[in-house]
Amino acid sequence: MQPDKIKVFGYKRVSTEEQVDGMSLHTQELAIRNYADANGFELVEIYSDEGLSAKTAKRPQLQKMISDIIQAKGIGVLIVYNLSRLSRNLQSFSRDIGYYLSKQEVTLYSTQENIDDTPQGMMMKNLALTLHQYDNDFKAKVTRDNMGLVAQEGWWQSKIPYGYSAVKVPIGLKTRDGKVKTRLTLEPDNSHEIAVKISLFLNRFSQGDITQTELINYAASIGLKSATGDRLAPQSIKNMLTHIVYAGYIKNKHTGNELIKAKHEGLISFETYQRNQDILRGVRQISTSPRFTNEYPLKHTLLCDSCHKPLTGSAPRTGSGARSPRYHCTRCKGAGSISVAKMEGAFQELLEDITPTDGTIKLFKTIVKRTAVKKLTNVNKQISSLRESLNKIDNDINKATQRYFDDDISKEEKDMFQQAKRIDRIELEGRIDDLEGVQRLNEGTIDYVCNFIDKPVKMWRDADMESKIMLQKMIMPNGIEFNIKARYFGTTTISPLYRLESIKKEPLQGKDSLLVS
Repeated sequence: MQPDKIKVFGYKRVSTEEQVDGMSLHTQELAIRNYADANGFELVEIYSDEGLSAKTAKRPQLQKMISDIIQAKGIGVLIVYNLSRLSRNLQSFSRDIGYYLSKQEVTLYSTQENIDDTPQGMMMKNLALTLHQYDNDFKAKVTRDNMGLVAQEGWWQSKIPYGYSAVKVPIGLKTRDGKVKTRLTLEPDNSHEIAVKISLFLNRFSQGDITQTELINYAASIGLKSATGDRLAPQSIKNMLTHIVYAGYIKNKHTGNELIKAKHEGLISFETYQRNQDILRGVRQISTSPRFTNEYPLKHTLLCDSCHKPLTGSAPRTGSGARSPRYHCTRCKGAGSISVAKMEGAFQELLEDITPTDGTIKLFKTIVKRTAVKKLTNVNKQISSLRESLNKIDNDINKATQRYFDDDISKEEKDMFQQAKRIDRIELEGRIDDLEGVQRLNEGTIDYVCNFIDKPVKMWRDADMESKIMLQKMIMPNGIEFNIKARYFGTTTISPLYRLESIKKEPLQGKDSLLVS
């Protein structure tokens, strides 16, 4: 009587990459069938998982096979092409696969590796599994390193953030199958003005006078909803406020948590992002110009001509006990000091000498106009979005009236709803009025701004402190050196706006000269 054949299962698996590399499911199945025939086994079924990794045992057909092995009696052997088809993780194999095979007394065979239940075969099995895990870990490291390099170049590799859409950019290289390699970047999602609304939302919070709860209502007022069309949840609000992607940067595990300038365009400036983080941490906003005071308007613009560091302002007492505000250098001994009043006169004489020509004024006006148009673009978008919100409020008010006529709601409900909507409308109209005020940048305003460059002395005398700061930064962005004892200005780098053409009047000559080249 011929003994019954041992019943066996087969298992095959391929990942997406391995399909390209040639380790096909057909090749594995052919090897499994040949192995079963050569050893006199009865092949009952071959389970197959396609396009799945062997890092874990969470694979549909693998789990079904294990379940069938537990439930079906008489299965004595499992055949695989090689052990990497079954698992690439030694711990996962022992816990999730090997345990059940051992419990059901199922022997594992490989068509490519010499393994069985003997001590030598067990050693070869453990060695093979270890090598497969090493191969997997090494490939994973190479992948992580490559992703790190891609991230360092500013390309995107994570989930597409709300407010952006993905764009594939060809980089001029080819893959192994001859296709052109691409990299992923982001572009603002302009459908329903989502990107614009997110920009408004993030900039609004940066003003520092609104809570996160109020911010939810603000988002609703400009029509900013979640990706599912619902009202923004508190966690979504926080995620958007803290996501550096909206400032045009990347910082994640791929960059090693290093801040990288991204290829994509930010919806807000990096400075706005930083202000939002400070507000979230409860950090008080600090003025950007604390070092300039009404008493020392030239402090930190004046530099010592010896050490090239900023002069210091102080007010020592005179013999009569009165304060005497002065500029001096605290680092250079014997440099002397000069009163604020005398320094003011010397600086005004310098401004007279560097007044630009009419050609420079004309160019400056052109620059101001172009800059104004660019900056007003965002204001116009904000107004457009707010007007859409106004239209929606008007529609809601009209709908409430119609529902009252249709007896869907009571008069009290209608009046209460419409009153709330009218309050919202008043608030929106106020914001629109503020923005329209910004829009009123007319020719007269531009001419007034140009007076800062055309008549710097007059404007300096009449200007408030903020205007004086702006004038200094515009004319002398890197400061100007001054010799206190000799009472003259040293060589300085003047703004290109003042070097486009020769100055209107020649500098003073001889011992009275204030500007030395």
